[in-house]
Amino acid sequence: MDISKIIKVYNGKCGCMCGCLGKYSYTQQGADNHSPGYSVQDSVSERSVKILAKKILSNPNVQFEDRWAFVEDRKANKNQVIYFVDEASAQAAQAALQIG
Repeated sequence: MDISKIIKVYNGKCGCMCGCLGKYSYTQQGADNHSPGYSVQDSVSERSVKILAKKILSNPNVQFEDRWAFVEDRKANKNQVIYFVDEASAQAAQAALQIG
């Protein structure tokens, strides 16, 4: 999976997404160019980004909004999100799913 258009992924419980209910994993490019104003180098894990992005994009309940792709499962109290670098990248990922 090509993760060059992904900044980060989130895997956690529904509710607050500040990181207290889950974990953010960044690509190196995302950490270098799109950090939240502080160093996130400890959260760089391109392997985790690839695994979670593949899991989210292969889920039949994936939804796309702006520059995000996400799966929200309220029964399991789980929220998983891909943050793309821009909306065009999210649209390209969505189009690839419809073609494939």
